[in-house]
Amino acid sequence: MAVIQSKFAKGVKGVPFPAFAGHVVAQRFDHTFTAAPALNDILELACLPAGARVVDMILDGDDLDSGTAIAVDVGLMSGNWGDESQSRTVGAEFFAASTLLQAGGVARPTLKTAFRTAPAANDRSIGIKIATAAGTFVAGSIGLTVLYTTD
Repeated sequence: MAVIQSKFAKGVKGVPFPAFAGHVVAQRFDHTFTAAPALNDILELACLPAGARVVDMILDGDDLDSGTAIAVDVGLMSGNWGDESQSRTVGAEFFAASTLLQAGGVARPTLKTAFRTAPAANDRSIGIKIATAAGTFVAGSIGLTVLYTTD
């Protein structure tokens, strides 16, 4: 298992913060896979800023598997945003065993836990875990548009 960091998690691209309570910020986080991620690899893709909660999100992705095996979980990660520790974990609050990357497409969360993330005092990572590895990997991109606000 490896933790792969997006350009956002590496600090190459910035993350906006809502200017006022109740205002929604929409930020699209993306990553291109040029090599096959292994089973249980985690992509640290997006940041949920301190004090913010998720309002909605949109997962989009290319067909990363010419077969029909790949499945991913999307959720909050353990540890701190940008932490390079390889021992981090990820939940499935937003998507559990999503097969979106088998053919590519767009999806919104259907889990109630996606809309019940409470704000925290620290920046948190949203990660994508490879729950089932690709049968025949195809290079491509994945994106997550996160809509978040502060109260």
